[in-house]
Amino acid sequence: MDNEKFDFGQVKISDDVVIIIAGIAASQVKGVSTARTGVADGITNLFSKNNYAKGIKVEINEDTVVVDIFINVEYGYRINQVAKEVQVAIKKEIETMTDLQVAAVNVHVLNIVQDKEKDKDKDKDKEKEPVDIALE
Repeated sequence: MDNEKFDFGQVKISDDVVIIIAGIAASQVKGVSTARTGVADGITNLFSKNNYAKGIKVEINEDTVVVDIFINVEYGYRINQVAKEVQVAIKKEIETMTDLQVAAVNVHVLNIVQDKEKDKDKDKDKEKEPVDIALE
């Protein structure tokens, strides 16, 4: 935890706060897919405050942070590019919001995910399109 002395006491930043900052930053990078293991897990995640905390570990030593994040990358995105963008986004957000120095952001790519939901939505849209039929 970060212990910074102010005129009226100390400010302590929990590991969980840093984890959530990292999770939100990573989720905003294009190509990062949210990890859901099943239907029950997906429903639980919808109502969970710590939805962003899954798959992230942090180690805080004095004023430095090391982040390990485990992500899925959407099919069609360049894995190295997505990983670099995740590193930059996490480093920027943690340093901006907490004044802690990020020593490392280790990105672990666990899986490639094909977004079938987008394909299903496209099929539904095709079904909704009006069809003009000329009767002769």
